Amino acid sequence: MAVILSAAKDLAGAPGAQARADSRTGHPSYTPAMTFDPAVSLRIINNQRLMRATHRGEYRDLAGALALTSDAPIPDWNCLEAFATDDRRIEGVLDIGFALLRAFDQPPAARVTPLDRPSGIEARLARRRLMQQSRATSMVFRGDDAAIRTNKAVDVRIATPDDAGAYATIEAQVMAPKARWGKGFLLGAALANILELDRTFYIAYRDAEPAGVALVVREGDVAGIYSVATLKSHRSNGVATTLVARAVTDAKRDGASLICIECDPAGDATGVFTAIGFEPAHESSLWLGEVS
Repeated sequence: MAVILSAAKDLAGAPGAQARADSRTGHPSYTPAMTFDPAVSLRIINNQRLMRATHRGEYRDLAGALALTSDAPIPDWNCLEAFATDDRRIEGVLDIGFALLRAFDQPPAARVTPLDRPSGIEARLARRRLMQQSRATSMVFRGDDAAIRTNKAVDVRIATPDDAGAYATIEAQVMAPKARWGKGFLLGAALANILELDRTFYIAYRDAEPAGVALVVREGDVAGIYSVATLKSHRSNGVATTLVARAVTDAKRDGASLICIECDPAGDATGVFTAIGFEPAHESSLWLGEVS
C-alpha cells in the first residue's frame, strides 16, 4: 500500500490544511459551516484509499497526485486525487493525469478534499471545464454504540465465501441497479477480499431473507464502514441502523479508535448516521469533465 500513502503522508502538516482557521474555534476551516482536523481527515482518507485499492482499483503515483483507475466505468473509481504539489507543477500534474484517464477511455475527473494542495484546485478544474458532479461527507463515530436503537428482528451475520453472490446482488441492486457491469465487478471485489482478516462483510437478514449489507475495512486503529445498502422492500425497518451498530461494536472490540463512514450530505443516510452517533469530519467533492 506504499503508493496509496506516498502522495498523502505529509498532508497533515501541509500549509493548505492549516492556513485557514475559524476565528471562533481556532480549528482549520474550509467552508463557513464546517471545521476539520487534518490529522483525523488524513486517517479517514487513507482508509478510503485502502478500500478502493483492495477492491479492484489501481493507484498510480504521478509525483504530485494519485491516479485511480478500475474496471468500474464511473468517475468515482477513475479519477485524480491526493494532490500534493505546488502552483508551479499543478497544471502539469493535471495534464498528465487527465491524459492517463483518457487512455483508459475515461473523462477527466478529480476528487478534491480539504487536505489537497495547492489551494484553489477547484478553480483550476473549473477553468478546464470540469463541473462538480457530487459531494460526500466523511463522518466519525463519537456516540455510544450500546445506546443505538436496533431492530432485534434483523439478524446480522458475517458473510462467508458462499454468501458472496448474495452480498454482491444486494450491493448491485441498491448502488448500481442499471449498470451491466455492477454485479460482476462487485462480486469479483467481494470474492477477492471476503477472507482477508482486515475486512469484514456483513449481511443482514429480515424474515429469513437477505435484506442489506455493509463492509468494514480496518487498518491499524482505523475502521471504515462502506457499502451500507438495504433492499427497497426492507427499508424503514432498521436494517441499516442494525448493520452499522454491529459494525461499530465489532470495530471497537477489535481496537479501532477511529470509526468512519461516508455519505451524500443531501441523502437520507446522513440523518440515519447522525442519529446513530456519527459527526461530520470533512467534505470532499468529485469533479467531472467531458471526453475529448
